[in-house]
Amino acid sequence: MQDHTNNAFFRLAEPAYRFIGLLDGKRSVADAWKFVSEQLGDDAPTQGEVIQLLGQLYTANLLQAEVPADTHTLFARYKKRKSREITSYLMNIMFARLPLIDPDAFLERWIKLLGWIFSPVGLVVWLALIGWGIYSIAEYPGWQQELTKQQGGLLSPENLVLLYVAFAFIKGFHEMGHAISCKKFGRQSGTGGEVHVIGIMFLVFTPVPYVDASSSWALRNKWHRAIVGAAGMWVELAIASIAAMVWARVGVPWIHAFAYNVMFVASFSTIVFNANPLLRYDGYYILSDLLEIPNLGQRANEFIYYLVKRYVWNVRFARNPAYSRSEEGWLFAYAIASFLMRAVVSVSIMFYLASVLDGALILLATAMAIAGILTWVMVPIGKFLHYLATNTELSRVRTRAVVTTALFAIALIAGVGAIPFPDRARAQGVVEPLDMKEIFAGNDGFVEEMSPVIASVATRPGDVLAIPVVSKNELLVRSVNPQLESQRKELVAERQRLVVRRNMAFTEEVGKAQLVQGQIDAIDAQIKEMDERLKELEVRAPQDGVLVVPELESKKHAFLRQGDRLGLVAGLDNLIIRAAAENELGGPLDTEASRRVEIRVEGRPEILLTGRIAGKVPAGTNQLPSAALGYQMGGQFNTAPDDKQGTKTVENFFEVRIDHIALEKGPADLMEKYKADKKLPLLPGQRVVVRFDLRHKPLAAQAWTSLLQLFQRKFQI
Repeated sequence: MQDHTNNAFFRLAEPAYRFIGLLDGKRSVADAWKFVSEQLGDDAPTQGEVIQLLGQLYTANLLQAEVPADTHTLFARYKKRKSREITSYLMNIMFARLPLIDPDAFLERWIKLLGWIFSPVGLVVWLALIGWGIYSIAEYPGWQQELTKQQGGLLSPENLVLLYVAFAFIKGFHEMGHAISCKKFGRQSGTGGEVHVIGIMFLVFTPVPYVDASSSWALRNKWHRAIVGAAGMWVELAIASIAAMVWARVGVPWIHAFAYNVMFVASFSTIVFNANPLLRYDGYYILSDLLEIPNLGQRANEFIYYLVKRYVWNVRFARNPAYSRSEEGWLFAYAIASFLMRAVVSVSIMFYLASVLDGALILLATAMAIAGILTWVMVPIGKFLHYLATNTELSRVRTRAVVTTALFAIALIAGVGAIPFPDRARAQGVVEPLDMKEIFAGNDGFVEEMSPVIASVATRPGDVLAIPVVSKNELLVRSVNPQLESQRKELVAERQRLVVRRNMAFTEEVGKAQLVQGQIDAIDAQIKEMDERLKELEVRAPQDGVLVVPELESKKHAFLRQGDRLGLVAGLDNLIIRAAAENELGGPLDTEASRRVEIRVEGRPEILLTGRIAGKVPAGTNQLPSAALGYQMGGQFNTAPDDKQGTKTVENFFEVRIDHIALEKGPADLMEKYKADKKLPLLPGQRVVVRFDLRHKPLAAQAWTSLLQLFQRKFQI
């Protein structure tokens, strides 16, 4: 049912719908109830349920009778509804909405032109765009490295403006997708599809557009309702595909960066958040429509209350909100999963704001945390205690309800505050070899030839790339020196002239021939020395291992001077890990941490390695062992803006060295190879995550320690 005065919608169960359909102004309530009881038998609503239904209709201003209107009561209900709306805004301060314009006339005018987007033709075009976008990314040279690099700088200060502009741009089209699809299917089904509100929602104080497409609830076809729910994601993924094409083909730096931000927002965020049915976004309404379980979230919570009342408190005649066994399963699973998801998201938002806000703004995050605790914890607990103490439904079993609730509270407090749980800490680290030999240019010359392992890798300025394994004495670089080659040719020509003189002297005077032979021997020595110098123009691997070369590909055909450092060859037989632990871990690592650690390779979660803490630098430092641990390269540490190398951090950290590394778990082929040759699946310069096991502590103690550390870090106390 729809109330056109405020565009509100109400859903009814089938028995209630049958009963209300009989209230035509001619039948009495008793006649309608008797008639529906004869029709539905045991499924008909009871007298108590009829009275409750009429009360709900009256409260919602949905009853009309041939009696004078009670204007005082109507105005009181209006004020109560407005009060509930204001309370709802305050309780959802991080998701506050501000209505702005009515777009319904615009949609009526342009729906014939735009409605094709959500038609079979639109689906074909959409699929073509998705395929073309994926193809464009796959064709981009080094697309994996480029995406990884841009992902690492996503939250860097210089990218935040582009990220927000992309976010606002995408969400505007997202909401218009809902509005257009709602209008299209509303007109198609004859239900109107009215869309009267477009506004701004302050999502964690970030303004983003929103649209009220609640009239889609009047659509009779559940697939049409599901398409309206998915329309925003439909539009976002199409825009992400177009952005992928721009990203792959436009080399202008700011356009390339903006296209990446659009891709990220329109693909990652829409899948993780909008498509997530456990949050009250598009995925929730799609799931509710497809399951045909209206008010899924509310009824799921009511089902948990029903289970407690029925099986714990033994309340008689507790009302089951589920209409079938299958609904009971869906409601129970959704209630548990959505509660856990909301808790994780809420806590994550609080800690994220606390981590990114500085100075006085941290007080805003603190106020939001307090408001969140009051709104989502204290107020519900207060309402529950009031219900426990006063509700007549519990008059027969109130003692049992109070005792079981108290026992549950004691068990919860004991579980959180007394039972020890594992406590772990993580730190990023970089792999380094203990055995390294540097490579230098042996003589002056122009680079003429490079090893394929170098030439096949396109380096970027500032990067240090670990190139695949090379063998000892393998040719890496060959240079040419025209001056040395010319001098050698002159020496060879002079030797040939002396050989002729020596041969002629043998026929005339032996002593003179011996003198010329001495000159030939001197020339031979010079040629040998020249050959050694020319041989030094070939740079070869000094040992087996991984070749690490900074920007060597960019030096092709460049002039190298004798002694120029080209890179190094790192042995793979003896590797260590230099981990950068945050400042607050300095004490626990000394007093609580086990020496054994677990190691995961970034990007390869199926590989588990173990190691041992070899030592910790006693004093904090701000020089990272590798730029790979800084924000610019995807690491966790914020680096100083004036540091071009990307290794100077804003805050100090403790360096921890890990040795005795061994492969613990991995794919079967990798494990067999490791058992055969004992070669670790690690490369020098690779980033890893190290997990430290600390002393077991209750969850409450762990949370309190984390909170204190957060305040110490923010306020420098």
